[in-house]
Amino acid sequence: MKKVLAILTVAALSMVSLFAQDMESATALYNEGATALNAGDKETALGYFEEALSQAELIGPEAEELAYNCKRNIPTLINAMGKELAAANELDAAIETLNKAVEKANEYGQEDIAADAQSLIPQLYMQKGNLALNQKNYTEAMECYQKVVEINPNDANGYLRLGQAASRADQNDAAIAALTKAAELGQEKAANKEMATLYLSTAAEVLKAKDYQGAYDNAKKSLDILPTPTAMQIAGTAALQLKNYDDAIANFEGFLTASPNARNADQIKYQLATAYEAKGDKAGACENYKAILNNPQFAEYAKHKVNVELKCQ
Repeated sequence: MKKVLAILTVAALSMVSLFAQDMESATALYNEGATALNAGDKETALGYFEEALSQAELIGPEAEELAYNCKRNIPTLINAMGKELAAANELDAAIETLNKAVEKANEYGQEDIAADAQSLIPQLYMQKGNLALNQKNYTEAMECYQKVVEINPNDANGYLRLGQAASRADQNDAAIAALTKAAELGQEKAANKEMATLYLSTAAEVLKAKDYQGAYDNAKKSLDILPTPTAMQIAGTAALQLKNYDDAIANFEGFLTASPNARNADQIKYQLATAYEAKGDKAGACENYKAILNNPQFAEYAKHKVNVELKCQ
């Protein structure tokens, strides 16, 4: 019996000794981490704290305070390392590191660190997107801006940039959807300008292909958002080809009112005269043919209309 008790006593003492050694080892690792952190070596410090935490969790309740201290330091360190990478413009590495900081902070119940790291991530995606947009890498820019609005669904600027990138990538439906959202969230002026430009660009493109209905429809959408002389000219030209003379006249007159000294003003007056003539409005036709009598490009034709066909007074 005494022999059994002796064996149990030795075993118990061995376990106490082993526990003491484990605690000593875990504490030493933590202290090494603190020393590295004081020296400004965050990466080395992080490694020590992570290893100390692993040992503390194996030890159990007796190492609870040590584990708590490790859990306080680890997310803070990762967050700081992410910020340093961001400051150095190592954006991909910064985003990866900050995401890890968010994960660890949430795991260890540090909501303030998680929120801090999370707030920086969309800013970095925005920065990445801007660089890609400037480099005309529109697909990558769209991917980055999409991340921004996924994280912050109310980010008006993120939607605006997404719309700009999509527009330049010729993804018009995606562009309009994003720009519409940007306008709803407060970027109305910039978003509407971008949408009007997009519709206008499409109108000009399809007009060249003699798709007059498409040109008219897109020009009208542009005008509904932001009236411009160029949109009026395209709408008028397309309407004239579609024999929609009232709309042609309205848009050509709108153009001349907005840009009376435009270089192509006589061209517009010629088209306006033909629209009035086709409509059967002799007075309107005569007025505009007379207005271009001194233009060498139109003079001969205009004189014939004024003096022979219409016999304008």
